[in-house]
Amino acid sequence: MPSDIIAELPLPQSHILAFEEMMPYPNINLAKELGFDEYVLQSYLAQLYLRKSLNVIHQLLYNPENPRPLQAQDGTPTGRFIDSIQKSLDMRFVPPEFMFQHSDPPAEDLLAARLRAKYWGAHVITYRPFIRQILEHNYRLISMGSPSSGPDAYRGETRFQGDGADAGVISEEVIENAVKGIRALIESTRAFHRVPDKRFIITNVFGTAHA
Repeated sequence: MPSDIIAELPLPQSHILAFEEMMPYPNINLAKELGFDEYVLQSYLAQLYLRKSLNVIHQLLYNPENPRPLQAQDGTPTGRFIDSIQKSLDMRFVPPEFMFQHSDPPAEDLLAARLRAKYWGAHVITYRPFIRQILEHNYRLISMGSPSSGPDAYRGETRFQGDGADAGVISEEVIENAVKGIRALIESTRAFHRVPDKRFIITNVFGTAHA
């Protein structure tokens, strides 16, 4: 997808997504009449919803032509945009047969695993700016030879409060969102770990390998 490329590289957009709202959702009743399995159709609709949500997230957070949603002082999304994204990713869109809890082990069914991987992938791109901010902040501390750049640098808010240019850069909210991002990275990676061992059919082997 064009939006996936934009999230990784600072390239100009093709604006093909401007026509997305003109495309109607598929006719599920017609698909049933043509013999498509109900379980497959429900999976497809959920995947389609997530894909459209991912496009919205990409537009909000990774649009090089309109970086408005990002806070100028630290480069992370504002709480207002994070809240709006989370509302689009609540569990109401998940069909009953694919419903899961965040604490559940990975799914054994391939369609369920793909849906969960896409769900966690949406969380990854939402919270990735917070992880990046901490990594860049830590790099600056190391470059300046700061004594607080060791493994305990982020254990407790007092470690990064004080005098200097970097004081107060990393807030508790940023850390909490970075934790959510790391958890999403883990879950999206292990989403296929319980699927029976066989050759998967995927549309983009290079993109999947990169992810």
